[in-house]
Amino acid sequence: MTEKVNIYYQMEDTANSFEDFSYHSHEQYEIYYFHSGSCKYLIGDHIYHLQDNDIIIMNGLTLHRAYPEPGIPYKRTVIEFSSEWLRPILNALNVPELLNPFYQLSNTLFRGADNPKLVEINQLMEKLAEKDESKAIHPEEKMQTRFRNGEFTALLLELLFIIYEISQKQPVPMLAIESEKNTHVKRIIEWIDEHFCRPITLDNIASNLNISKYYMSRIFKDITGYTIMQYLMSCRINRAKYLLEIHPEKSILDVALESGFEDSSHFSRFFRKQMKMTPTEYRNSTAAKRNTTNL
Repeated sequence: MTEKVNIYYQMEDTANSFEDFSYHSHEQYEIYYFHSGSCKYLIGDHIYHLQDNDIIIMNGLTLHRAYPEPGIPYKRTVIEFSSEWLRPILNALNVPELLNPFYQLSNTLFRGADNPKLVEINQLMEKLAEKDESKAIHPEEKMQTRFRNGEFTALLLELLFIIYEISQKQPVPMLAIESEKNTHVKRIIEWIDEHFCRPITLDNIASNLNISKYYMSRIFKDITGYTIMQYLMSCRINRAKYLLEIHPEKSILDVALESGFEDSSHFSRFFRKQMKMTPTEYRNSTAAKRNTTNL
């Protein structure tokens, strides 16, 4: 398991290219708040135009990425939290329903929330970021740490109450950008998501979808900012990460083959290039974090 809570408050970047933000996934639930910029957001096979003050809640496991317009400042706040850590707290408070939106309305966008609610959400996110930052700046005694952690958890719960309240109203569905190109790209992603564990070539995809290989490659890059093979390998790495974390009994070769890689050597080289660590190091690091969390 990864960290209990990760907070990235009002991060602002200016992308130089559409490839500056990669596809990724994680175990945590995620609250994503879009402040400003020009950005599409890709979750699985859906592509959405974001507007200021859009809020997305995600389960995190679906491959997703931001797709900001190069040269335009892109500002957002992201809060990731472990449901395994939080669920016992919610059960003790008899409010387990606060997690319902994250698995019942998984990967949902909320748009048009009342301005007072948006102000309250921003204030809570700012306070959470301040508390999170203070733990690194000011080493604390045991009691101070307990109090700070308690305040932090209370703020997160307050935020989740507001998210739950918003979710009970009719959410605005995340409307995909409908165009001929987008329709083709969606079909390509759906096909890859179903077959990425098998050997795949561009010719395979083009033949099965009855589309020109060159047109297919061009529109996929135009719409997603990724090549088809980059997306394919992201799917395989995502699957490998899951197997490494959840199935410690599987050998590296088994993980490689079940994720669509041709052999363990190719898998290990590509995994290390992408994750900056070997598959074994990744497995050990996630196991260590899980053990630490469960103490």
